[in-house]
Amino acid sequence: MPWIPHIMVTDDDPRVLESLVPGFLSELAQSLSVSPEAGAALRRGDGGAGSPLSGLHVKLSAHGFTSERLNAYRHRSPHHVHVHLVRERGGRFDAARRLLNEQLFAVVVSDLRFSDDAGGQRAGQLFIDEVQRIHPHIQGILYSAYPRPDAFAPDRFVRKGDSTPGAPSLAAVVAKALERHLAVPAVAAFTRAIADQGIVYQSDAFGTTLAQLFDLARLLGAEPPAGKGLVGTRRPLPCLLLDGESGTGKRGLAALFHAATDRRKAPLVVASCNELTNETLLRSTLFGHKRGAFTDARDDRPGLVATAGRGVILLDDFHRLPTACTAILHSFLEDGEYSRLGEEEVRRHADSAAVLTVETGPWLERRRSGELPLAFLARVERLPLAIPPLRERPDDIEAQARWLVRVVSSEVGAEVDLTDDAVEGLCNQPFADSNSRELRNVIERAMIRHHRETDMLSWAHLKPYFGSNGGSPMLTIPAAAEPVPKAPSASLNDWQRRLRALAVKTLTRGTRLEPELAQAVMLELFDQTLPPLWPAAEAARATPRLENPIPWPVWEDLWRCFAVAWFGGPTPAERALGIPANTLRQWINDRESK
Repeated sequence: MPWIPHIMVTDDDPRVLESLVPGFLSELAQSLSVSPEAGAALRRGDGGAGSPLSGLHVKLSAHGFTSERLNAYRHRSPHHVHVHLVRERGGRFDAARRLLNEQLFAVVVSDLRFSDDAGGQRAGQLFIDEVQRIHPHIQGILYSAYPRPDAFAPDRFVRKGDSTPGAPSLAAVVAKALERHLAVPAVAAFTRAIADQGIVYQSDAFGTTLAQLFDLARLLGAEPPAGKGLVGTRRPLPCLLLDGESGTGKRGLAALFHAATDRRKAPLVVASCNELTNETLLRSTLFGHKRGAFTDARDDRPGLVATAGRGVILLDDFHRLPTACTAILHSFLEDGEYSRLGEEEVRRHADSAAVLTVETGPWLERRRSGELPLAFLARVERLPLAIPPLRERPDDIEAQARWLVRVVSSEVGAEVDLTDDAVEGLCNQPFADSNSRELRNVIERAMIRHHRETDMLSWAHLKPYFGSNGGSPMLTIPAAAEPVPKAPSASLNDWQRRLRALAVKTLTRGTRLEPELAQAVMLELFDQTLPPLWPAAEAARATPRLENPIPWPVWEDLWRCFAVAWFGGPTPAERALGIPANTLRQWINDRESK
């Protein structure tokens, strides 16, 4: 289930395409099931909990035509192969070319001639040749009633309606082509890495992400030629930016990128930008240092860039990099130049490619704040790849949930499944906190709690584990004894009017609200929501243990200390407080040293 190959069959006659359903699909599933290479790849990770292997299921999509037979076809979930039937007119192949850019296709089948080809050209053969030239990993097949072209390989041609004994069927030829596709080193490594990283998906949206990642890996991942110096030349550092919410699997996708490149024999080296809190530490960690460059630098160190060699270096959580460190990476991201700490006179050239991962929300806030120079952003965002959040992929929610249930069932020695209402409830959840990580936590908590009492997890079992870190107590604020009366707008003084206008401006900038809506939100907060909270805050400051209330500057510091402690540290508090984790760490270090 982890890797889903896409197969395309294109023709100008919808009756030919319709005739493939369901016979061709059933025979294809059978042929792939008995194929050692294809069957193992398609089932890699399927039933990872040790459950019996099921048959292969084929999903069908039609493009450019409809029919009752196609509408009546229903595939079983989860599907392992996706077949696209594409009707093309005039041999233009517009829809086919669009699909090739959207999904990772393994095999493309085309008719040889199309009814309105100009001058009787063999448009199908020209299209197959084009596909294999642009996408060398895709296997092309001709399926035609006309004779095989002389220069076309016999094992990639199927004669329509051929009843000759021993003649291979279209399904058998497609299955063999899929085996050849899997024999391509980049494809084999890519599909293995999907299973190794535990990536489970069913949606076309995430399939598009994988297809784009594979194409970028082939574009950026060419290993630099050995033995050729780079002195005197400038080259852009191959750099990919993975942009997604927390828990969307950015680090796993970086591993897939590394596997699909020609650099996979060299290491994938990971540097957590969350730990690179100052310029010295960044240069020493990434670029290395010379003996004596700083206190305790007793030996020369090569740095992670040199360790990566011709491989890939992953700068994880790049959005947490301190602003002061951006200047150091400016030249490195531009052309791969860097120098070790303590030897500024020597300029080195990186042989690696770079992958940067950023969390969408914090990265967007840093861009809007203007703290990152535009020249730096131009180098970082040269080739961005956006990862869709889990809530936009309900098919993936169900697939991941059922896979997790099987895995945890095996770990606890039980056999548990999800009810339909549990799947429906999960698919309706936003998973805005940490996407797949949040889904995993909910499944694990419910399984550990209820696996001894039931073999079917319902929504009632799962629902209590959503929100507030899976059921941990919420912070409550005591209600005010007497609400503060709302001050009429006519009695506002100049400061009150100015601060209310400033609050509207703050809301407009910080939440992207329209000015009218920001004004309404401000009035609700200032006149209804916040006034009852003031007595509770004053009562908290006036603790009985002290003679006088805690001063407001001290109270503000105490509140920030409490907030970071409540969330468990600077990193989990970053999103709630809207303050970068590195800034919070620096604030804590400054207060501790005073």
